[in-house]
Amino acid sequence: MNLAVSKLFAPGLASAAMLWTATASAYCPCYTASSSSNTHNCGVEAAPGKNPSIAEWQDIFDLVAQGPSVWGSKGPDVADIGQGCGKPEPTHSVAAKFPCELLKAIAMAESGWKQFCVPESPSDQVGPPERTIISFDCGYGVGQVTSGMHSGETPAYDRQRVAADATYNLATGTQILASKWRATKCVGDNQPSTVEHWYTATWAYNGLAWINNPNNPNHDANRGVYNPSVGGSYTYQEKVFGRIEHPPSGGYWPSIPLAYPDRADCGSGGAPPALPEPNCASPTDCSHTRSTHTSTCFPGPLPDGGSDSGQAGASGAAGSAGAGGVELADANEVEPETGPPEASLDSAGDGGWGGQGGSAGKSSSTYHYQAEEPDGCACRAAGNSTCGPWALVVSLLGAISVLRRRRGS
Repeated sequence: MNLAVSKLFAPGLASAAMLWTATASAYCPCYTASSSSNTHNCGVEAAPGKNPSIAEWQDIFDLVAQGPSVWGSKGPDVADIGQGCGKPEPTHSVAAKFPCELLKAIAMAESGWKQFCVPESPSDQVGPPERTIISFDCGYGVGQVTSGMHSGETPAYDRQRVAADATYNLATGTQILASKWRATKCVGDNQPSTVEHWYTATWAYNGLAWINNPNNPNHDANRGVYNPSVGGSYTYQEKVFGRIEHPPSGGYWPSIPLAYPDRADCGSGGAPPALPEPNCASPTDCSHTRSTHTSTCFPGPLPDGGSDSGQAGASGAAGSAGAGGVELADANEVEPETGPPEASLDSAGDGGWGGQGGSAGKSSSTYHYQAEEPDGCACRAAGNSTCGPWALVVSLLGAISVLRRRRGS
């Protein structure tokens, strides 16, 4: 492009970029049961409500991370999970608890920490008041609870509370995460308090499929740690782990440079075998190492932040300071991350966070992959063919057309 043309098109490029940014930040579908655009049989009406502040979200995550023995009637029942894998601790059952950092990163990927927002789609739902965010495939609220939320389904949780109560919604989401922990093989000594030991459960949460295997050639063989502000082709669990290392700001959670398993141990199929203790500095770099981390939500000493012995892979980020010494910013001074949720690889019963009683069931092996756009967003609006780069192209063409008309006048 020559200089004259670039000067002519520069305003159009800027306008297109601004339009795309505004569109992403306004993402708030509401495919409620009564909507004429409800083509996936979403079975529960959206509930009115005010989205929690960041400080209020922090309290919700801290409560839900402690599990049903602490949240009581504020969430549904979640069965015990296993702890220990004989390395050296013998396997035994413990009350379900969850690393709060993991819950925060998954919820950020799923909804941008939105339970309620002012809908921008579909057309018959646009405008105030704030109400439940509902994706076109019936993912409800902050956790995008999907299984059990369709017409005729009778899950083992209160569907109305999933739509109306942010705490209950998030707690319901942990049911599926706990079920994946129970259903998958050990990572290290399988300690629920160790964030990295949830690697395979996080993989399974999105789908035990080849697309989430770190050896899949569709992903860059030299990729570093995922950074949501950069995007790229990564497995789902790598995206979640990368978000933990790259929070939107210090007001959400402290940056923790997690360790990764050696992908050579992950096999060549959809489900990995038992994995040794993770110690790689990135999904593809095991020549440099990191330590594993105890969640800040579990009793005991704070995580030491690891001890990177170098760069985290060819395109990755260098190791950052340990989580134990990071001071959170004022939660009232930062805005929540917004935009469409991450691409998902959903089984018939596991679309987003889900309960265990949906009629679709968890035995389905049919997965539907939604390709992620380069900016890290997925196209999840029904019938949307102008997501990601195409939205920018369409906007640019419109801007060019306007400029041509103006120059001809």
